[in-house]
Amino acid sequence: MNSTAHKLARRSGLLAAVACLALMVAPATGLAKAPVKFGAKLNPTVQPSNSLPAHPCSQEVAGPCTRILNDAYGRAGVERAPTSGRIKAIRVIAGGPGSFRLQIAKVKPATNEAKVVRNGPKLTYQGQDEANWESDQYKVEKFKVDIPVQKGQQLALLGNYTSMVRCSSGGDNTLVYQPFLRPRNPFQPTTDTDGCWILMEAVIR
Repeated sequence: MNSTAHKLARRSGLLAAVACLALMVAPATGLAKAPVKFGAKLNPTVQPSNSLPAHPCSQEVAGPCTRILNDAYGRAGVERAPTSGRIKAIRVIAGGPGSFRLQIAKVKPATNEAKVVRNGPKLTYQGQDEANWESDQYKVEKFKVDIPVQKGQQLALLGNYTSMVRCSSGGDNTLVYQPFLRPRNPFQPTTDTDGCWILMEAVIR
């Protein structure tokens, strides 16, 4: 084999090896970047039933509270962050317009005592139009955020009222704390529970 042919053969072999390596690495890279979701499993078929008028924290006590997502609608068992990372998106379904401050909480399952480890941004949602109710196709609103979360922590919202709920059951789907929880404060006992599900989903990347 002359020198030119030898060089061409070596180059062809090298290119083939690189292409093979790229094919092997590509799937692994794709899997590594796949988003991790927790909280409610949301899609346009999820109705925010009985969410209007917006629900106050309490019928007896005025003022804001912290509500912690304690049972994930459509994703039972994934109420807590399954991995540590950064929440890059929050998705919600609401009956009507409103706003809340995102909070990240830690809950003791045996007692439902909780503390907020971090406050996130204030988010304002629009809720559904008449056309959404008529078609049974509901608006899923998405917000870009960038907030760290540790494995085992839970989603919470701070506000006076919310229509970001689906109410068709009972139990302790939502944990309520009033006065609201502040970061760096110790664990506090729950003041109430709610059978409504909070329709909020987090995306970790």
